[in-house]
Amino acid sequence: MTEKKRLANEDFSNVWKDNKNILTSGLKLDLVEHLLQQRLSKDWVDAKERVIKIMKLDQFDNSQEIKILDIGCGLGIDLMLVAEEANRLGKTVSIIGLDQNSTMIEEAKKLYESQKDCLSSNVFIQIIRGDILQMEFNDETFDIVRSDITLQHVDLEKAIIEIKRVLKVNGRLIALEGGAGNIYSPDEIMIKTYDTVLPIRRDGGTAIRLQFMLPKMDFDIKGSNPIAFLQSGHFLASQDKDWVKLQGMGEILVTKGILTEEESKDFQKRYIEACKTNQIIGASIIFIIEAVKCK
Repeated sequence: MTEKKRLANEDFSNVWKDNKNILTSGLKLDLVEHLLQQRLSKDWVDAKERVIKIMKLDQFDNSQEIKILDIGCGLGIDLMLVAEEANRLGKTVSIIGLDQNSTMIEEAKKLYESQKDCLSSNVFIQIIRGDILQMEFNDETFDIVRSDITLQHVDLEKAIIEIKRVLKVNGRLIALEGGAGNIYSPDEIMIKTYDTVLPIRRDGGTAIRLQFMLPKMDFDIKGSNPIAFLQSGHFLASQDKDWVKLQGMGEILVTKGILTEEESKDFQKRYIEACKTNQIIGASIIFIIEAVKCK
């Protein structure tokens, strides 16, 4: 039996690559707005605070320069959170933010320039554009590599190989990544469409895959730190201004021959109505994985 066509993970990941956020119709996803809206969620604020605690900067010796790499640094908000924590603790840190998207790099640099006067001279930040899968850093450079919702967008095995290469022995990977998730609604037609067009999610998501892959690649997992996310229809609506992401998904579904134009429009209409009436819930588990490079 031939399986019906589905979207691939690459269809979602490509939008983060440089200048790939404009579809064939001219529809543009505002990546900056998308990330800023995401940051308004209390769940995300709490998760980011937990990441800072799990980094355990207070356990480093005050005489040591802590070298930190943030892959997929986005708008630079997390860079500044780490810098502020190091500043508070009086630590000497060198933080590099790496992203492949030039828009993200520009925004991160703007944020840093606006806040750098609040940081001590012991906190050094550099923001550069680069490929996570081919990083231009020497072997065993960093004490900590951070990844916040980044590894799901790249070849996971290749990324781990590169992360391992640039980490010092006993250096740590702190990865905030998604596990299994789904949406639920009494609109059975909409849910059936949703389930049949998206990539198959039986692998449990990036966070689950990491927990199987890392030990095989000489990492010792110290903690997985799961966090449950429940998002209402009203919240989901707030994350997609003018329904640009939904329209983009609908357009890709038609372009790839997965749905007809009529089916795509019906799916979008049902999804929007479910959000407006709060008849939909997004549920997922986010994991903060702490892993140590053994050798």
